[in-house]
Order: sequence, then structure tokens, then C-alpha cells
Amino acid sequence: MQWKHVRKAALCAAVGGLLLTARPAVAAQPDGLDKAFADATAEYQVPKDLLVAVGYGETHLDGHNGAPSSDNGYGVMHLVSNPRHKTLEQAAELTGESEAELKSDTAANIRGGAAVLRALADRAGLDASKRKDVNAWYPVVARYSGAADDRVARLYADTVYGLLAQGIKAGVVVRPREVRPERGTYEKVKPLAATTGEPQAGILSTDYPPAHWVPANGNNYSPGRSSPIRKIVIHVTQGSYAGTISWFQNPSAQVSAHYVIRSSDGDVTQMVRDTDTAYHARSSNSEALGIEHEGFVDNPSWFTDAMYRSSAALTRYLADKWGIPRTRANIVGHNELPGNDHTDPGPHWNWDYYMSLVNGGGGPLQGGSPADFDGDGKDDIVTFTHGANADVYVAKSTGAAFDGTSVKWHDYFALSGEVPLTGDFTGDGKDDIITFTQGANADVYVAPSTGNSFGAATKWHDYFAPSGEAPAVGDFDGDGKDDIVTFTRGTANDVYVALSNDHGFGAGVKWHDFFGLDGEFPAVGDVNGDGRDDIIVFTQGSTNDVYVATSTGTGFNAAVKVHDNFALAGEQPRVADVNGDGKDDIVTFTNNGLGDVWVAISDGQGFGPAVKWNDWFAPNGEFPYTGDFDGDGRDDVVTFTKGATNDVFVGLSNGTSAFGAGVKWHDFFGLNGETTL
Repeated sequence: MQWKHVRKAALCAAVGGLLLTARPAVAAQPDGLDKAFADATAEYQVPKDLLVAVGYGETHLDGHNGAPSSDNGYGVMHLVSNPRHKTLEQAAELTGESEAELKSDTAANIRGGAAVLRALADRAGLDASKRKDVNAWYPVVARYSGAADDRVARLYADTVYGLLAQGIKAGVVVRPREVRPERGTYEKVKPLAATTGEPQAGILSTDYPPAHWVPANGNNYSPGRSSPIRKIVIHVTQGSYAGTISWFQNPSAQVSAHYVIRSSDGDVTQMVRDTDTAYHARSSNSEALGIEHEGFVDNPSWFTDAMYRSSAALTRYLADKWGIPRTRANIVGHNELPGNDHTDPGPHWNWDYYMSLVNGGGGPLQGGSPADFDGDGKDDIVTFTHGANADVYVAKSTGAAFDGTSVKWHDYFALSGEVPLTGDFTGDGKDDIITFTQGANADVYVAPSTGNSFGAATKWHDYFAPSGEAPAVGDFDGDGKDDIVTFTRGTANDVYVALSNDHGFGAGVKWHDFFGLDGEFPAVGDVNGDGRDDIIVFTQGSTNDVYVATSTGTGFNAAVKVHDNFALAGEQPRVADVNGDGKDDIVTFTNNGLGDVWVAISDGQGFGPAVKWNDWFAPNGEFPYTGDFDGDGRDDVVTFTKGATNDVFVGLSNGTSAFGAGVKWHDFFGLNGETTL
């Protein structure tokens, strides 16, 4: 039977003939959110963890103050009202709640989602025993998506079960579990992308080989183009990845984009051929390629580094393929186009970082670099504002916090599109700042630290790390002065080093001829403790291997695999000496809803097994790094929250097994669009 439950209050309202009007959205606090899920579970016998995972996959448990998504879905559970999918109306019928209440009240919305899931479960024949087994709900979850394409329905359900497997911490805790979903008829459907361990399958794009090909409905785009392709437009979906793909397949949508990118791991689906006209930018449709990014403009947790990097690789590929200059005049936000009333990608989109990735062939490593600017043995933090001012601010460490008021240490350094890093290039024990201009000139400028400010910027190299390469910093010859390295990427994948002479860098010399391929994450660190920095690469992708090429002082040795499963796709790997033994270890931040931090300790020849050192640090949308912030010789972890708060949290290393709980060390540092280290 179909599950119905009409509350007394709703009956009274109907009998009294009252007109119910929408009210401001009521967002549940964490305790209230947990209670709302628990109450809905008790009423409709939907497993609580499953209910949370469905909501998290849809909205990150953010009701967005009752505002609709792109396909007219509402609230935490994304109850939808459009011509082909009407879970909002169904929830109103099943619960007795008004549609206005379901849109605006979080507890009512969760209750509505549970009611719809229960109705689908009844239709699927799940009895009381089966309803207790989260794995039995897979076909129900797939149908909740409303997708007409079974591949998209499977993608939706696989995402939910992937969340159950990894766990969730977002006001409501879902502990990781082993999942063995009973897919039923969906078992025979080829998955678009792997989220629970199975290999990828399905049709790949011919325009962009890494992408899946899932065509939009013919009503939502036009064959051919009436003008040359001149722009790439950055969008935010205002919905989930699977939901957006499904919406573009809905003939009533009248909208589409060429590509859609997933938040968690940067997975890409193409829906309209490059040479056809997608409906995404009104008057600019004929000359633009559109890229949608999973998420919501008001919630920066969706904008993961994995998504930024995947999108930048796609944009770089498309720009080069179609002869589009890689500039902000040609790579634009939806909100920047004439005749559009949209706000995406919104204030949380980090344009400077994104464009550095587009132009840097992988961009700055964003793995951090040494930041002890006053030479007291404690790492500090720095932010480069870029933009018109291009200021540089520093907050020094006291050992227990960062100075409450950040101080401007330079008033014009690292312009937009440049790659700023840090290092001790003069060998005086104080870290300096460096910027790689990339572009056609590929100059390198250094501003040395005085201990209280940075001096004038001086050109230290006139051609190093041009656009398309990924520069980094390290002491590769062990002389106490940091040098520069660049990973060329592309077809050659060479590695060039320019050594510091304390007032400039020498000529770039090839130290390795095949290392750090496109899509891999290169890094620098002294993994064998000989005083010379080595190069490391995290392959991520399907293998998740880690390779090291150790330094001889004049070159790098052959690359050797030192770990075979570390830093999965979408995670943020770093290199740090977390136990203070003089040998750098490897660290990875899952940077997702789970927020775990894993460490593998170096023994000088390889890395031991990965061990979880923190179970809640640097979740989605934050920027994590490492450094010795309390001066005890052991590297700690730091995260810049960005977003509305711009807080900085530190977790101190105990040297053996854990980083302590994150403690706020600064309450306003490193705004959106700035580069923080």
C-alpha cells in the first residue's frame, strides 16, 4: 500500500479553509537536524543513514533558505516540482504538509523526503525486514532521483551508497560502513562513473576523451552553431551532479550545458557536442561553451580542489582546441554575460586560483611551502590578495595562535594569474616570497624577508616555468638555499631545476626526463633525510600510486614506486615531517564530507601503511596545508576555511599517531580569491 500520514494540524487547516502562505525558511541547527532525520526515520521506517546520505548527495544538507534549485527542487531532500518529476506534490499528499511548508521548513522537508522514499519502497515490495537493510534500498534510491535514463539513476544511487561507504560529518554523523548494494535490474546498467569501487564503463566523449557522453534531450539544445566559439562560460548547477544530468535530459527543461563536473572527484560528463549550441547563456549561446559545476553558489563546500583542477584541465583543453585565449575576457562567469540575471559562479568561486590552474597546466602545487618568515622556528601564514592591489599579508605564529591582526608585508606582489610560493632563497633562515609570472615572459621574482616585511621584488630568473608548467620550491642540492623546480607536463613530462646562488637562480637544467604527468599531483620533500629535497608524485586516478625520485644534488634518480594506494582522486596530498625524524612523510586530506587525514611515515626508503591521524579536519571547500606551527620540530596541519568565516584552524602533531583536534588560530585570514600558504 502507499504510505500516507496526514497530521491533525493539516486536517484542521484544510477543514477551516485557511489559505497557507509561504513563510521564511526554517533551517535546522545541527541538533535539530539530527532529530529531524531521527523523527522521519521513526515515522516512515527509512534507515536514518540512508536518508541522510540522500539529502547530503542532493544538497550537502543545506536547504538554501527555501530557494529552488535549477530543476525546481526544494530543501535538504530536494523535493522537486517540474513537469516530469513531482516529489514535492507527492510529499504533500503523503504527509499532509502544505507545499509551502515542505519548501520552507527543514524538518517538514526531511519528513517529506522520507515519505516519498517509503512510498517507493512499498511499491518495490520492501517488507519490514528488508526495510531495515540499507543495501535493499538501492532501487528505491535510484527511482527517487526521477531520472529517465537508467544510467543516470544508477549514477545517483551509486553516489548515495558511496557516501554511506565513506561516511558523512555535516551536522549529522554517518559512520563509514561496508556497502553491498542490491542493485536488482540496475546491476545490468553500465555505470557512468565509479563511486563505490567498480570500474568505469559507458560511452566516452569524442570531444573530450576523459568525459562520459550522455546526450541532453533534443529540446534543450540546437544542432550546429551560427558563430565561431569565442568564450567558455563557468556555471554552477544549483543542484547535484546526477540531478543536473537528469534535468538536461528532461524535454521540458529548455536548458543545457556542454559539460557537467562533479564536486567530489571532478568526474566529467558531456551532454552537448562542442559544435552544437547548448542553451546556457542566452544571447551568448551561439559563441560559448558552457561548463556546469555541481553545487550551489551560496555554499563553498561544493567547490573542491578536485573539481577546480578537473574543470581547469577541461577549460585548458577546450581553449587550446578552439583557439580561445586563456584570459578572463574569454573565460567568464555566467553572471558576467550581457542579458543574464544569474549570479553563478558566485562570490565563493576562486577565480584567481582557477585561472592559475587553467594557465599553469595544473597550476601551483597548492601543497604549501615553508613559511617561517621571521626565522624563529615556527611557521607563519601568508595570503596573496592578487587583484588590483596585489598585497601580501602575514600573520606570525606565537606557538599557540597566529597574530590576531594580520600585517601587510608587501604592497604589490604576485598579480592575478601568477603563481606565488615561499622559500628561503638566500639561506638566512627566514623564508622569502617568490612569484612565477608564467605567460609568455615566464619571469621569476623574489622579495626577501627582513623578519618584519618583504623587501623590493627583484627578478631572479627571466624564463622559467612558462604557462602549462607547474613550479615548486625546494633545496635540491642541500646547500641551505631553496631552489626552484618546474614540472613541464604535456608530452615531455620533464623536470627542470634552477639552483639558487643567494641573489638569483642559475639556468634551468633538466634533472629528470619523465615525471609528473598531466592529472598527477607532483610535490617536493626530503623523504630519505639526506638534506636534499626529492620529488614525489601522487598518481591519483585509478592507481593511487606514489613515486619518488631522490636527489643526487645534481639530478634526480629514476622514479621508484614507494606506495601503492595513497591519496585517492579528489584528495589533497601533502609532504611533511610529522614525527620530526628529519625524513618527510606523506599526508592526505580526504577534503570531503568525512574530513579525514591519513599519514604514511617514511623509513628513508619507502612509506609505511596509511594510518588515520585525524577524523575531522579540512572538509569540503577548505584549503589544507602542513607546517611546524608550534616550533617543536614536528609538522602540524592547518586549514583555511575560506567562505563566509575565513577562519584558520590548526591541528598539532603528537609525533606518533595523531594530529590534535582542530583549534582556531585566526578568525579572519585568506579571503576567497586569495592564495593562502
